[in-house]
Formats: sequence, structure tokens, C-alpha cells
Amino acid sequence: MNRERKYISRTRITDPENGTVPTCVGKINPKLYGDGLQNLCRKTQDNLSRLSTNMADRLEPCLQYGIKHWHPNDRPKSAYSAKSYATPPDPKVVRWHDTNTMFADSRIFDNVRRPVTDISEDNESDSLSMTPGPKTTFCYICSTLEEHQRHLLQYRPKRPVSAKPRIEYVAPKPRLKKKIEEVEPNIGDCLYRVDIYTGDKVNAGTSGEVYITMKGSRDVLYKTRLAKKTSNFSFMRNTKESFFLKGPRLGNLEIITIEHEGGKKNLRWYLDRVEITDMKSGMIWVFKCQDWLDNSDSRDLIGKEKEQPIIDYDITVYTGNKSFGGTDANISLTMYGANGQSQKILLVDSSKGQTCFEKGGVDRFRIPQRDLGELKKIRIEHDGKGVASGWHLEKITITTNAPKQIYYFLYGGFIGKDVGKGHLYREIFAKKSLPKEVTTETKAYTVLTKGPKTTYLVTVQTGDVKYAGTDANVFIQICGKDGKATRKIKLDDARNNFERGATEQFKLEAPDVGTISHIIVGHDNFGPGAGWFLDEVKIKRYILKKEANKYVKKEEKKREKKEQALRKSRENSPDQKRKQRRDEDSEEEEEDNRRKLVPPLYEECVFPCNEWLANDEGDGLVEKELKCASSMLRFSEDEQEEKVHYTVIVHTGNVKFAGTDADVFIQMFGENGRCSRRTKLDDSKNNFEKGMEDIFELDDINLGTLSHIVIGHDDSGMGAGWFLDDVIIRKHLSQKEIKAHKQKEKKKFKDQMKAKGKQKKKRQESDTEDEDDEVPIRTPDYEEFHFPCNKWLDSKEGDGEIERTLKCKKKQLHYEGGVNQGEHSTMYQIIVTTGNKSFAGTDANVYIQLHGRKGQETPRLPLDDEKNNFEKGQIDVFKIESVDVGPVSYVTIGHDDSGPGAGWYLDEVKVRRYIQKNEAKEYVKRGRQKPLYEESVLPCKRWLSSSDDDKKTERQLKCEQRTLHYD
Repeated sequence: MNRERKYISRTRITDPENGTVPTCVGKINPKLYGDGLQNLCRKTQDNLSRLSTNMADRLEPCLQYGIKHWHPNDRPKSAYSAKSYATPPDPKVVRWHDTNTMFADSRIFDNVRRPVTDISEDNESDSLSMTPGPKTTFCYICSTLEEHQRHLLQYRPKRPVSAKPRIEYVAPKPRLKKKIEEVEPNIGDCLYRVDIYTGDKVNAGTSGEVYITMKGSRDVLYKTRLAKKTSNFSFMRNTKESFFLKGPRLGNLEIITIEHEGGKKNLRWYLDRVEITDMKSGMIWVFKCQDWLDNSDSRDLIGKEKEQPIIDYDITVYTGNKSFGGTDANISLTMYGANGQSQKILLVDSSKGQTCFEKGGVDRFRIPQRDLGELKKIRIEHDGKGVASGWHLEKITITTNAPKQIYYFLYGGFIGKDVGKGHLYREIFAKKSLPKEVTTETKAYTVLTKGPKTTYLVTVQTGDVKYAGTDANVFIQICGKDGKATRKIKLDDARNNFERGATEQFKLEAPDVGTISHIIVGHDNFGPGAGWFLDEVKIKRYILKKEANKYVKKEEKKREKKEQALRKSRENSPDQKRKQRRDEDSEEEEEDNRRKLVPPLYEECVFPCNEWLANDEGDGLVEKELKCASSMLRFSEDEQEEKVHYTVIVHTGNVKFAGTDADVFIQMFGENGRCSRRTKLDDSKNNFEKGMEDIFELDDINLGTLSHIVIGHDDSGMGAGWFLDDVIIRKHLSQKEIKAHKQKEKKKFKDQMKAKGKQKKKRQESDTEDEDDEVPIRTPDYEEFHFPCNKWLDSKEGDGEIERTLKCKKKQLHYEGGVNQGEHSTMYQIIVTTGNKSFAGTDANVYIQLHGRKGQETPRLPLDDEKNNFEKGQIDVFKIESVDVGPVSYVTIGHDDSGPGAGWYLDEVKVRRYIQKNEAKEYVKRGRQKPLYEESVLPCKRWLSSSDDDKKTERQLKCEQRTLHYD
């Protein structure tokens, strides 16, 4: 309940300056009004003072603007705004949101009753300030109800929006060009050859690990181990070991650190010196040590650059005689040899005022340079300066004086921005001899324009590689052994010729050059993508009647000489049996000779190429000379090339990432110069995986004895690198070769009998001796050729080659029954015991190979007798006839890991080798009993599985017990 108070002093509420009093409606003079208005002014003053002291830290909707806004002169237009209050207050708490209510709840001001600290001079005012104020419901900010409503109506609740929300546009981030980080070309691009020389002292070698650190003027090659792929590699006494290391460009080598770490405490190594060669620049540094390195020891060696001899290179540049063939650009040359490469050499004539590289000109330069060894290739380039800077280069010759050697670099084309891909450089490979057809001094052959003509049937095989075809104009020139040649003849007909993998035939009429020695084939490099990959060329030269008659007369003379030799041998033979045998042989030969001689119809020649004829591929030549690889005379059109069967066995290495999914091809070459077609090795299986053996069956022409093969892949797919272990080729002999071999073996046996001087009486003494003297004529089956490789065919590994030429290192003639040439067969009984463990058996294909003491060995012999072999705890017995290797030293046994659960636990293997007659006689001569067979025991007791033990499916078992068994 409010109570009214009477104030005695009236002057206290007035302003001393002008006598006015502040009220809710402004400043007024209380003297002009009555006591009621003065009491209202006093109440307003008291309420304002209490609010200023007690409501400073409290929140009230109309008081959000602060204490200074409580005064009517300082308050804003609206005490409530949407900016200050985003949402309306809770109506349960306050009622000021109602526009019809000007007074707030009394609960808001419950806390206003706290005493104020204002002390007045008047006792009445002191007592008044110390007592709690009355409960009031008056809004002290709004003076009237209309003002209060106007303030609160500024807040209007928003209607709910039923439309779809507006999609806010988000601008994309601006595209910024990525900065291409320039990688220094010298990082990991340099190849260094490190030659380690071990001293010539007792126990100078070591089997420990050797590390090297190289520091140059530009960079450092950090600690790198010097090791090779073999597991038992070691540094032997008085030897040189070479290693190739890739690293940054080190500049001039200053110091190296050699570290020796071994497993044994007393392991020592005597290092003589280290030589390091920069394979790119050819510089050599020598680091002398001549001291012992103990275990866990290191040496810092300071090197000196090795002085190399300086020789003069005479360079002769031939500019072509084509229109606009000359150039005013600056020509540079870089030489690449076996000992490194030279720096870029600017070819400038020392004589002033003389222009170089003019049309049809010959320019000579003498360049002193360190000895690069045998030159491999050059890089010729120009800077493209001047008007019409294109340059027609004919060839370049480089002559060295010590030793004197001439290298030829043939090109015959333009080098310019508007030629090919626009490259201003060419890399040209060296030739030590100039082909006869490009000799400018004297012509080596005569081009025939007149004379008897014949028909040439030319078959051209384009390779099956990417972009192998061409639309350029292709020509051919045929050269004979007598120095005669045809003109260059264009090969063209109505078809779209020389497409990838195509075989095309052209019939030509040209003068007869006689026996063909070589051909010249090429194109004019016309049109885009003129490069052409030529596989091979075959030519049928139909023989003229005059040449055929000469051949018949020559063969008749040979026949007469043979007949005379046979007659003399019959008359001079004292032995009747030998006469009969010779008569039988001579009758067969006479039957062959009685056949009417048929003149040859045509000569068939094969010219293999397997190279690019393109400016930007291979050696950069568009014209090549192809030599005749094989030449055969054919006597009828129906006569076909003799074909034989080849079995190609390819072994992929067992190193990490050895397999490949690229397309692998092979080409075989015979000693007679003939070659097979380039054949793709593929079947329905996943070939060339790590550690696998792949077998391919091919039919091709008879190449005779194989000399070498070319094998490679097209480097297609991810991880195309391939580690090739070796290749084995089995050439199955034709009937003619089998017959010739039997006759040769029969003659060889007769010569042996004649050398021993055995007489007829001794042969008739005993039947056994007659049996021993009879010639064992065996039938050959196939001839096996072995081509080892053990290298990577990878553009990113090793030397970067994806195609290799492998030479034949071993060949053997196998007879029927698995017997090799010069060997005798025997019977083997092989007893295989499978272990008694869980899942010990296998259904894979098991094989075995026997090895003797003297290095003889059998081929891989499959163990299979059409039974369920190699089950858990089972003993399997196999009888096999094969080569007699003598006492068995060890065996190689394994399986192909085919089928589910192919793992096999092998207990042991027993081999019983039955003794031959000749070996049994040796025992009898020594006074011992004649043995029946020899039994060798070879224990294993290990898994042959790709998922158990050491994950090997092939093992070598050594013989631990050998016993002789008698009759």
C-alpha cells in the first residue's frame, strides 16, 4: 500500500539557477502550480534516484539502453526495437508486451527495496532514503500510454513463410594457375661406375658389407652399399669389382668414405684403390688407400682426377644439294663414346669471312678432345636462327688418328622447325663402314637399264607395332653379286599399301642381276607420320633359261665325280662284307643320281629388317641396305618351304616384380643366316609371372642350327618391366635331318672300327663281342638350345633395354627315350615317399631331374603313371629310361603348384640306377662281384609348397647314402 509523505522544505527540489524542477513531462517551475503537482515532482525525483542506485545491473525490457536513457531528455525514440530484441519476451514473466498495459508487474521491482547509499543533509530525507520504497507499477520511461504503445508496436512478429527457401549463391573459388615446380635435371640422372681394387696380399678379400659415401663440389651421394644380386658375393684377393650407382650431379669429386662392416670379429679387408668414373662426362677420379680395413672400420680418401689423353677428331660435314639445303644457323655437335660423352661443340670455321654449311658444301673441322673410345652416336643440332634456317644434312664423317678409325653418320634429310615434330636436333648412330650404294667416290655397282629381263615377285611384310604403317612412296633396288643392280623401283598398286601388320606382293619386270646379294629399300618421307616399321622382304627371282642350263651342267659334273669315287672304292675293297655294304649304299646313291636333273625355276631370298625407316625413330634413316639372310633354289611352284616344330620354354626370374603383362615376342636366327618371323608369345594363360615356366609351340621354317635369338616386349601396361632368366628352344628334326644324322653316325662308327684295326676273325670268335661291335643306330628326336639372359628387360631398370639379343651357350641332341648325343641310356627306378602329415599329399604335376658326379644330367622327367600318386604316407615307384649320369650326386625335384592345396610334404627319394654292361665289366676286372644296380638315398623331410615353410616348390636333395646291390 502506498503512503503519501509531506515535505516541509519546498526549495530543495528546485534548481538553484532558475528554480525549475525536472518532471516526466520536462522541467517546470513549481511556484506556478499547487501542492499536488509539487508532490508529484518530488516523487519522480525520489524514484529516479532509487533507480539510478539499485537498477544499474538489472535487466528490464524498457531499460536496455542504459541509465543515461532513463532521463526523458536522453532516451531514444523507442525503448524497444527489433535490433535489440530478436524475439519477443515471455509473456508469463512480463506484461509490458501488451500495448494496452503501461504498468509492469510489481514483482519486477521487488529487489528495489534495498537501501540507498545517498546521504542527504536533511534528516527527513535521510530517513526517507533509508526506508524501502513502495511497490510501484509505473513505467518510468514512457510518460503516456500512447507513447508506450507506439514503442511496443514497432515489433511486429513475422508471418511464417510457406515458399521454398531461397538458395544462397556461393561464388566458386577463383582458379589459380598451379606453379610448376622445376625439378633439377641433375637429381638422380647421373650414372657413376665405381671400380673397387682389392690388394694382392694374403687374406686380402672379405665377405663383409662395404659401403661408400661420395662428396663432390656440388652435392653428396650418401651412404650406399656396394653389392651384387648374387647371395654369396664377396671381394676376392687381387680382383676388380665394378658397380654402377645412380645419384645427383656431384661435380668434381673431392672425398669419399669407404666403410667395412662384417659379421665376424677378425674379418679384415685390404683395399688398394677406388676408381670412380662419371659415365656422362667421362671424368675419372682415383682414390688410393693401400691399407687394411678392420671390422666396422672406415676410411676417408682424397681423390685426384686421372689425366686422360687428348686426341684430335677430324669432323667432315656434308650439306645436301637440295633447294634451300644450306643454313646460317649455329651448328653444334655432341659425341657419345664408350668412355663417355663430349661437351657441346660449336662448329665454327676459324678462317674469318668464310661461310659454312652452304648448299652442296663440305666443311671440315679439327676438334681436340679427350679420348671417348669407340664412338656410338652423335647429336647434331642448330639454334634455328636466320631466315629459312632449315638445313639438309647428307652425312658426317669423324676420323680419329690414334688409332685411325673412320666413323660414318648417315642421315640424308632436313632438320628444321617445319620438318616432322619440329625438333632442331637429331641423334645419329655410328657405322664403321660406308655402304657401297652411298659411296660417292666410285660406284660399286652398275645400274642396268638394258639386257634380258626377268620377273621379280617381291613380298613386303610391315611390322605389327604401333604406327608401323606409312603413306609415303616406297621404293626398292635389287643388287646382285656380280656388281649389277636394278634402278630404284616404286612399289605401288591400287590398294592402300604398307599398313600395320599387312603382307603385300608386287610383281616387277626388271633386268636380271643374277644371284641376289642385297637390296636397298626406303621411302621419300612424304606426308605426316611417314615413319615405317619394316619386318622383312622376300624376293622370288625367276631364273632365265641360260642360267638354268648352266646349273644342270654343273650338277652333272658333280654326279660323274661321285660315281667314279664309288667305283674305285668297290675295286679296292678286300673284304666281301664291306663290298656288300658299300654296294647297298652305292645303290641308294645311284638311285638318287639316276633321277633326271630338273632345272631350277626360281631363287627365293629372305631379307630381314625389323627396324624403323623414319627420321624420328631408330637410327633416323629412311633408306636401308638389307643383306640376304637365306637363299634357296626352288624347282616347282608347288614346292613349299620346309617347316619344323619348335618348342619355346621361357623361364621368368624369381625376383621382386619380375613378371610382366606386356606383349612378348621372339625371333630365331640360324647359323646359315636365315631367320624366323617375329612371333608373339601368347596363349590363354596368364604368362610371364614371377618364377614361372611358360611353354609355347611354334611352327616355322627350318633354320638349321640356331645361333641366337632376339626377345623383347612392347613395354605396354603398368609395370611392364620383365626379368628374364633364360630361354630354351627345342627344335624337332625333320625327316631329312634324321636320315642325314643316321648316315653320319653309321659312317663315324665304321671309321672307329677301322682305326681300331679289328679283323674279321676276332668278330667271329664270340657272339657277345659281335653284339658289342654292332653299331647302335639311334633315332634323334630334337635338338635343344639354351639361351641364358638373367637380366631386366625394362625401360626403367638396368640399362633400359626392352629387347635383347641372346646367344646360344649350350646345345644338345636328344634321342628318343631322353638320351643325349654321345650318351648311353639306362633304367632308373625312382621310389618317392610322401610324408605322414596332415594335407601332405598333392595333385600337382611332379617332376625330377638327376645329376651325376661329372656334371651329367637328365632332362626333367615327369613322375606320373596314371594313378593317384603322392597321397599322404604313400610310397610311389616309377620306372624311367633316360641318360646314364653315373653315380647320382643330387636330384632336383619339384612340382608346378597347380590345383587347390598343391603343397606337398616330401619324406625322401630313393633312386636305383641299373648298371650297364661296360661299367659292370670294370667291376669284374677289379676282382669284384658284378653289381645289378646302385641305390642312392636322398632325404628331404620338408614342404614343397608356395604357402608353407620357405614357400619353395622345388628343392635340391643331396645323396647321403649310396649302396650297391648284386644279383
